[in-house]
Amino acid sequence: MKKINYLVIIFAIVAIVVTRCASFRLLFTVVNIRTENNLSSVRPGGSLQLRASGRSVMWSVSSTQDGFGSLAIGTYITQDGMLFVAADETSPFIFVHAVSMETEQFDNKQIRVSTVNSVSVTPANQSVAIGRTSQFRASVTGTNNPDNVVTWRVSSNPSGTGAVTQGTRISNNGMLTVSLNESLKTLYVTATSVVDPSFSGSVSVNIVIPVITSVAVSPVNQTVRAGSTLQFRASVTGTYDPDSTVTWRVSSNPAGTGAVTPGTSISSNGTLTVAAGESLSVLYIIATSTYDPTKFGSTYVSVVRPTVTSVSITPANLTIPAGGTAQFRAAVTGANNPDAAVTWRVSSNAAGTGAVTPGTNISANGTLTVAANETITTLYIFAVSTFNPAMSGSVIVTVIPTVSSQTPIPAPVPVPAPTPVPAPVPTPAPTPVPVPVPVPAPTPAPTPDPAPVPVPIPAPAPTPDPAPVPVPIPAPVPTPVPVPAPAPTPLPVSNGVTINPSTQTISKGSSFQFTVTVEGYTNPNPPMSWRVSSTADGTGAVSSGTRITGNGSLTVGANETAQFLYVIATFNPDTSRFGTAVITVR
Repeated sequence: MKKINYLVIIFAIVAIVVTRCASFRLLFTVVNIRTENNLSSVRPGGSLQLRASGRSVMWSVSSTQDGFGSLAIGTYITQDGMLFVAADETSPFIFVHAVSMETEQFDNKQIRVSTVNSVSVTPANQSVAIGRTSQFRASVTGTNNPDNVVTWRVSSNPSGTGAVTQGTRISNNGMLTVSLNESLKTLYVTATSVVDPSFSGSVSVNIVIPVITSVAVSPVNQTVRAGSTLQFRASVTGTYDPDSTVTWRVSSNPAGTGAVTPGTSISSNGTLTVAAGESLSVLYIIATSTYDPTKFGSTYVSVVRPTVTSVSITPANLTIPAGGTAQFRAAVTGANNPDAAVTWRVSSNAAGTGAVTPGTNISANGTLTVAANETITTLYIFAVSTFNPAMSGSVIVTVIPTVSSQTPIPAPVPVPAPTPVPAPVPTPAPTPVPVPVPVPAPTPAPTPDPAPVPVPIPAPAPTPDPAPVPVPIPAPVPTPVPVPAPAPTPLPVSNGVTINPSTQTISKGSSFQFTVTVEGYTNPNPPMSWRVSSTADGTGAVSSGTRITGNGSLTVGANETAQFLYVIATFNPDTSRFGTAVITVR
């Protein structure tokens, strides 16, 4: 079975190879006729070279496409494809046939028998400047539509035989180029018919020399800041359309020979670059004609040096929680438009040299990031002018450390137990006890009150009394009474900032997202500093795990002991503007 399969495969491969070879052989035996110069006409008494692709091609000519039409004696084609037309040929068309003797492939082509009457050249009486070009065209007319194909030549005489200066030439499509060194005053451009070379046409060309009258540079008398650029342009005027190219130079004197500070230069297209350290107060810009270097134009520029008078930073006096961010901006002011770029740094001291906690940094665009474990409570932000590093500005940032980074808070501070202390003190206690009756010392023993109630009566106990009088004990009065939860501390008055919602109940271990709106601020994400406190003034400590993020997401710790929390949002650009929300902790 395998042997049969192998035979089938081999047979298929042989068939493919044979088919491909036949196709390859057929490809190279297809007959296709083409003519010299792509001509399709020939004059009586003329000749035309034809060629054909294919192998073993046999040529024949006829006055008809079927190959049987008669032609004048003397009209024939050689077996190398050279067609000769008798001078007295009367047939307007000759059909050339080419047949491959191997594959019987064939092709035929119609050739017109045409006569040329004239050749004309346009434009006439043209003036061309040295170094320039001009396009010429030829028109061949005659009978039976002779091909409009010509050969071109340029000469110093009408007969077309005179030499011209090297570099002066005309292309095959009639484009005349005049050399810059051409000394002839007149040139002759001639076009000769390819169908009948006995016919030609020519025109004379006046050679003119352009004259430059002036070179102007613009803009004029400009003021340029050191470290900047300015674009200049040159205008060349004259007769016969002179070349408009120029060479540029910058100099410290009008003659163009004075040196300038390294870094000050002008490009080949007229772009002036002034070095940041250029000490010259005046620079001269000169444009010289490349065609006539004796002609040039110039202007001058006044160089001004920027100075930095101050660097300011906004916002100032921010309060940021540890783990928060803030965006700062710097303004560089001075004379002559100094560069506004600055470099930023953050420090723990006013000298700008103090280290900060890893993670606290400021980016190249002024974004401050405070590490979550930052223990430094005062940071200094510096912006230093890159143009003049001696000038800088600074602001102070107050950092609110996280609870985990603070000293442990005493329990009584966040616990509201001290608040209900006045409630259990019942004023009725003195009412059931007559003031004149002294109470003996053993009286407290039978007191059934489970809760020790602070009663100020035992103070007169040392007074001796011979007759102990039974005193009614108001035991039922001080039975435990539910103490109402303390009300939240009144909120400070907010200023232009509203936290949404302003009140909220949140369970321990839960989170809640707050939003904020700032009066007069249209950006949906105003720059805010958030903090959470157990007191309305923002200084009360909270339990570990209670925190608020830089975007207002509050998390209440599972071990939070405060009954009320206060969320405070401060507007970064203006720290006098803030808002407060109160949270009841479940």
